[in-house]
Amino acid sequence: MENNLYLLILLLEWVLLVTIAAPMFFAGRFRGAPTLGIYLWLTSLFSSILATVGAFGLASYSVFTTYQNLQAEDDLGFVLIASFAPWVLLGLAGILIAVGNQRLAPLFEVSPELGDMESLGGRYIMNYRRARIVELEIPGYFALTRDKTIYLSKAVFELPSKQLDAILRHEYGHIKLRHGLIKKLAYLIYQLMPWVVASRALKREVDVLCELAADKYALKKVYSKDLSEARRLFI
Repeated sequence: MENNLYLLILLLEWVLLVTIAAPMFFAGRFRGAPTLGIYLWLTSLFSSILATVGAFGLASYSVFTTYQNLQAEDDLGFVLIASFAPWVLLGLAGILIAVGNQRLAPLFEVSPELGDMESLGGRYIMNYRRARIVELEIPGYFALTRDKTIYLSKAVFELPSKQLDAILRHEYGHIKLRHGLIKKLAYLIYQLMPWVVASRALKREVDVLCELAADKYALKKVYSKDLSEARRLFI
């Protein structure tokens, strides 16, 4: 029973570390290494979810061990205290997480997801490598990648050829680096735990880091001047 209690404490410490400390120490730290940042954010949040499941599993298992110990031991008080200890620890951890979330919530707001792109009057234009290019009937400069389709507004096609190529390479970088899947995983975690600030921070940071990673991919073939001048036009 003692070993299970020590393991429970370690699991809860990890959950607290990720849910409270990670948003403060990870946010904005990986602008120069976006791929590493994406990996650390996802692995830390997934490990925190697994640790939470493990902690509840150990607390539930204490119910069965309590029954066994009651049959074998004379010290009823010790057995009952030991059996309730995991649930007390879970309650304290929940309170600490709630307080931490309340303090950190204003720092991490999540933008709403965009709706169906096809409803915006998309028109297939051409293929770019393995991606489909679709023109959207919307004003201003707009670019978005979903799955293996790159959506561009009409104004983007009026850019100088070097700037247009920079935008296309940036958007194709999202496809090449599997950012669609990464963003879906981040959004799934956010949907499962919308009240946890770490999940909000994960989604927001993954969005930013994916953009930086796509920039690095594009800059292997295009000039930074062309990419930066084109990106200034986008909202």
